[in-house]
Parts: sequence; C-alpha cells; structure tokens
Amino acid sequence: MADKILLLVEDRALRQELVRQLSLWGHTPLELADPTGCLDELARHRPPLVLLDNALQQVDALELLRAIRSQEPWCEIIYLVRPDKLERGAQGLEFGASDFLVKPVSPARLGIALKRAQERLALRRELAVLAGRLPTDIPSAASDSAAACLGAVCATRLYETRQRFEQLFNEVPCYLLVVDRQFRLTAANRRYREDFGEHIGRHCWEIHTHHDQLYATECPVAHTFRDGQSRTYEEVISDRHGEQRYVLTTTAAIRDGSGEIGQVMEMSTDITQIRKLQDHLSSLGLLIGSISHGVKGLLTGLDAGMYSLRTGFQRGDQERVSQGWEVVELMVGRIKRTILDMLYYAKDRDLSLEEVDVAEFARQVAFTGLGRARKSGVLFELRLGQDLGRFQVDPNALNPALINLVENAVDACVEETRRETHRVIFTVSREDDVVVFDVQDNGVGMDEHTQENMFTLFFTSKGSAGTGLGLFIAHDTVQQHGGSITVDSEPGYGTHFHVRIPVRPRLGARAGSVAGRDPTPDDDQG
Repeated sequence: MADKILLLVEDRALRQELVRQLSLWGHTPLELADPTGCLDELARHRPPLVLLDNALQQVDALELLRAIRSQEPWCEIIYLVRPDKLERGAQGLEFGASDFLVKPVSPARLGIALKRAQERLALRRELAVLAGRLPTDIPSAASDSAAACLGAVCATRLYETRQRFEQLFNEVPCYLLVVDRQFRLTAANRRYREDFGEHIGRHCWEIHTHHDQLYATECPVAHTFRDGQSRTYEEVISDRHGEQRYVLTTTAAIRDGSGEIGQVMEMSTDITQIRKLQDHLSSLGLLIGSISHGVKGLLTGLDAGMYSLRTGFQRGDQERVSQGWEVVELMVGRIKRTILDMLYYAKDRDLSLEEVDVAEFARQVAFTGLGRARKSGVLFELRLGQDLGRFQVDPNALNPALINLVENAVDACVEETRRETHRVIFTVSREDDVVVFDVQDNGVGMDEHTQENMFTLFFTSKGSAGTGLGLFIAHDTVQQHGGSITVDSEPGYGTHFHVRIPVRPRLGARAGSVAGRDPTPDDDQG
C-alpha cells in the first residue's frame, strides 16, 4: 500500500537516498529540510509514516518526537540513529517511536521497518472499525471504498476474535479481574464472579474486607501502575460465603494506544488446598519434631546421670554414684513413659498436672544443665530463693522446655570466644503466686532480628546444627501452663530469659495440640 511518508532529515545525502528508495516503492516522500515547521506539515498532510533522524541541529530530536506523538497518536514513527548512538534509539522508543533503524539504512532493513509499520496501521484501522470510528480517523492512502470493504471484513473477524477472547476469559481456571487507576473493578471472569460475587464498579478495598484504601494505594497493583512491572504475591481473601481463600496473584499492566497504563489485570490461582496440605504436613512434622526434641532432652539428662555414675566410680564416691543412679533411673523412666505415650502425643489431650516441689524440680533441671556445662567448660550456678513451695505443672513438658533454655545458654557461651570465663546462672524465685525462672549467660547474645523471630516455628540461628523447634516448643509449653517467657539480649554481652509460671496454671493451649491441627472423630481410638 502506497503511503505518504514525512522525512525529517537534515542530512541532504541521506534524505535524497531515502526519497529515491521510497519513490521506487511507490510511496510519496514529503521532504522537510527544516524540522521546525514539521508540526504544520503533519497537520496539513497527515502522513501515516514519519522517518525522523536523531542527528538534527535545529531542534532536539527526542522532544520533537514527543511532540509528533502528542499531535498525531496514530502516526508510525521510525527513528534513525548512528551505530554509536544505540542508546538514543532505545530512548526514542521510550519517547513514542514505533521502531528505530541504524544508519546507514539499507533498503532491506528499511523495507522490513515499513512493512511492520503498515501492519500496525492496518491493525489500528480494524480496531477503529470495531469501535465504530470512521476509517478516515486513521491516516491512510487507501480509498474510501477499500476502507469500507476492509472494515466489513475486519468487523466480522474481530467480532469472532472478541467472542473467543470472552470465552477464554471466562473459562480460564483461575480468577481474572481488571482494575482501573481508581482501584475500581472494571471486569471479572465467571469463576471470580461465582466465588466472590458481582462487584463491577466497586473499589477493591470494599470487596475484600481485609483491605483498606491505604492498602490499595501501596499494594502490588499500585506498584504495577507506577512502573509497569509485573508483581507476584500471595494473600488471603474472603469469598462471598466468608470463607478464607489463599491465592497466588500475578499482576499485568494493560496499556492503551498511546502506551499509557490505564488498567491492571490480576490473575489469581486458588492455592487453598495446597496451603491446607502444607499445614497438615507441617503439623505432622512438628509433632514428630516435638517428640524427638523431648526425647533428646531426656537423653541429655540420662547422659548427665551416666557422667555422675562414671566419675563416682572413678573417685570411689558412693554418694555421687547414688545420685547419678537416681538420675539414670529417673530419665530412663521418663524415656519409657514418653515412648509408651507417643500415640497420646498425636492426639489432643490436657496437660498431666502434678503437685511438684519447686526446689526439687529446679535441681533436676540444673543437674542436667550442669553436666552439659561441665563438658563444655562453662561455669554453671544454681540460685534457689527462699520459700519456693510447690506448684502444679506437667514436669514431662516443662522440664525439657527449661532444659532447652539452659542448653541454649551453654551453647551461646561456647560460641563466644573473646572472654576467658563463661558463666550460666539459673535462678529460681517466687513472687506471690508465680514461680520465676531466670536463665542468664554471658555468651554471644542475639541481634534484634533473632530476638523477634526466635520463638517462630523452624527459625534457628544455629544453621544446620539446629532444628528451629527448641525455643518454639519451650515458648508453647510455657504458654500451655498459662505462663510467659521474655528475653533480653545484646550482641556480645549475653542473654537473659525470664520465665513466669503460675503456681496454679491458667491453662492455655492443649498440651498435645499442634498448630493448625483439629481433633478428629478417630482420636479416641487407639
């Protein structure tokens, strides 16, 4: 198809060569040696194609490009740059050029660029016909009769294409919705409407109750509006029945004819079942880890008793032998009970509360910690307050929790290498109806990030040497007893754990429960 092509090229030799080549192909070249009057020429001739040279002396080529694009948004602009100015070619695309060519321009490359430009013009004509606009709204050398025939064919073709698109939009197995710059819903596919209702025209923060207007202006959709980049994120939203759904959402910018982002599409995949399966597997893993961690603490106590036995035999100290044997018997009994009770740990059950002497309970925790500290070259000190009395606890749950804090304190001292002497102080006191356990060390300490996440499931600062379960279980156990646990730490200066347990516990979560696990009808069956 022959077109008028405006040449904004000051270089006479280049301009004449372009005129010759374009004339051979049947186009009508419009020469313009002085680019300052190009906007008037555009208004007079309305050429559908412009060849704009970057090497203009009288005006800035990029600013002129922007002005042409503003005046003639339908016009195809091909930008010409030197080989050492490729970056200017990319800038030309940002300023509105349709394509760019590197000088000297060969006939083959010029022909390809013109063909692409004509195809884009033809597509815009088809879209204009479908939108009910006159074919003459888009610059073209085609006759009115040819345009009318083209319009009829294109209308039919685009109607069929639109029908297929709508079918695909509605049948795609995910949620599709489109929002405008005011965060109003402008389109939604059938699956979204079935699960979330008819919300066209409403703001997103009105549809999903956990959103608000402030969230909308800072959400991934807002970021896509700002930079055009796709974002992928996960969120929890409520459907029309109030049930929560986990969705994985990807945003995509929708640009208009001038390249501006007018809308953003959100494509969301329902991953609720996946997340439920992950929660179930996490619960199973936590259950196994909890049991394993408890057995590990008991084995540590058994090791301490065996150490006392061995050193007692070596020194001929019968009292030490007797003390060690008592610990061995105690730990073996607890291990046996833990193994026999594993099925119960898989079920929801209440804490097995016992009336326990606080001082004796503290000595058992300290004895285990003492053995670990001695092996590591760390001084260990037990400080018992006056009138500790008795309290109701589940010793099989609380004992390993406190041992875990003591072991962490010893590990922190071992990790610290600047001091010659390291110390762990285990203090037990009573404040009215609360028993207080303090574990202090002068080890490596913890930074703010570690303190904020230390009680989180599977978080560990020990790398492959830790499971991320110990402190989580300790925190959970203390809460089950209706107590509290806080930490004060500074890198390089040590850590202080402060645990408060009521004498008569205000029971919190059930001892055997695991996060995310609900009791089932089969739980009462062996």
